[in-house]
Amino acid sequence: MESWHYTIIIVILYALLILWVGTGRWTKVGRVAMDDYFKVAPGFGFIVLYLGIAGGFHTAFAIPGSMGFYHAHGVAFAANVLWTVFTPLGVIYFIGSRITCLGRKFNYITPADLLVDYFGDGKFRAFIAVYILSCCIPLMTANVTGPAVLLSEGTQGNIPYVGALLIMGVMVMIYVTSSGIRGVTWTTVAQAVWMFVAVWAAAIWCLNLIDGNLMTLFNRILETEPSMLTLPGPNGLATPEWWITFPVFGLALYWAILPRGFMFFYSARDVQTTRRIGLTVGFYLMTLYLPAMVIGFTAFYFLPGADSDGSFPLMLATYAPAWFAGLIVAGGLAAGMSSLDADTNANSAMLTKDVYATFVRKDAPDRHYITVGRLIVVGLVAITVAAAAYRWGLVVLMIGVTASMITQLLPAVLAVTVPMGVRFTKAGVTAGILAGLAVSLLSRFFAADLLPDGWRFDPSFWGLVVNIPVTLIVSQFTTPPDPERVARIRAALDEEFRRTPAT
Repeated sequence: MESWHYTIIIVILYALLILWVGTGRWTKVGRVAMDDYFKVAPGFGFIVLYLGIAGGFHTAFAIPGSMGFYHAHGVAFAANVLWTVFTPLGVIYFIGSRITCLGRKFNYITPADLLVDYFGDGKFRAFIAVYILSCCIPLMTANVTGPAVLLSEGTQGNIPYVGALLIMGVMVMIYVTSSGIRGVTWTTVAQAVWMFVAVWAAAIWCLNLIDGNLMTLFNRILETEPSMLTLPGPNGLATPEWWITFPVFGLALYWAILPRGFMFFYSARDVQTTRRIGLTVGFYLMTLYLPAMVIGFTAFYFLPGADSDGSFPLMLATYAPAWFAGLIVAGGLAAGMSSLDADTNANSAMLTKDVYATFVRKDAPDRHYITVGRLIVVGLVAITVAAAAYRWGLVVLMIGVTASMITQLLPAVLAVTVPMGVRFTKAGVTAGILAGLAVSLLSRFFAADLLPDGWRFDPSFWGLVVNIPVTLIVSQFTTPPDPERVARIRAALDEEFRRTPAT
């Protein structure tokens, strides 16, 4: 057999394992209900949810996105160590636990459930659902692009890029339509473990490839391209303003208010489960971005002129034993599918509950809505695969577009979850979201023309700079939320957090 045959065999075995995990009896429940399909009504315990959230963090952003970023921009990507700490402590522990509290108290299923319960229903629900879906399309596309490149290059082109996309898409369709959030979470648990092993194994192999240790690798990079080890990097990306804002506003804040984040928080057994994950999951996250640097630098040393996203797959195909390449390629598939499945489940829940069940067919049985949700999953995966068929460039930059958009929801989420004594209205947060979106996208694509040197902060940050004052100003002149709604939500938060240690 040729070497790529071994890679395909390992990938097939991995695919069968994931399908078994995602459709097994442990993913089934007796009752047919939206709140036990799109989320887990009884709640997951610490270990399962911990690995589910950890695997959801490390998407194609980790494999091969982060390697490609190190290959293109050098040591600058070490900024991610900052967000792996800030996100769990500042976002999951503090905001995520409050989302868990309200979600379990009022049986929320979608992000819009939380927002409209506070601000009021109507077209606002559909606006939130459609807005979030439009935010997630670039993210979903990016998260299958990198692993598809990895699979195609790892099999020496014998599985074409589009074929690799179809393989991931069909697998996700099968276990998400079969098992909903349970299939998503259990497969993500398996994929989180596989990713962890694969990335560290790849880093150790890279060090062996250069016949040295970490210092040997750094010395060789220093001899080859010294700017890879200094700021702002060979392409001038990592300016001080980028370092200050990208890890926080471009990554940390947006992840927690992705729809998949809400679904995980809603599926926690209790508030303390979410808090314990916030205190500990950062250790897992940090330990993947350290070996990513080794891999990216090694790829740069051997293949300095290669396409950044394709550099690691090409290095595997060129230098790695076939069986080892197969293990790493499977790890890349794990990275892509562990986010695509969660995103399709969450977006399907929003389109089903917030659009279809609210505006198209009200009061249908849950079995009908679950069937509709499954059809939407198929449609979302098909759209994602079709969009990813065109190669859009660096995976990390595509994810940045989603970050610019999703982060604009932060003032609305904080208004509900954190009592501040500040007036927020439905019209105010809508105006703020749209204004922040416009500014963040303008600064992302036209920063060189619009902003002078020293002012090119992350676009998500600039969006919030405009979003927050617009929200506050418009809120002063528009109808406030129903006081009874606000009081009910505040009472639920007070009941939970006044009896526990300080938040």
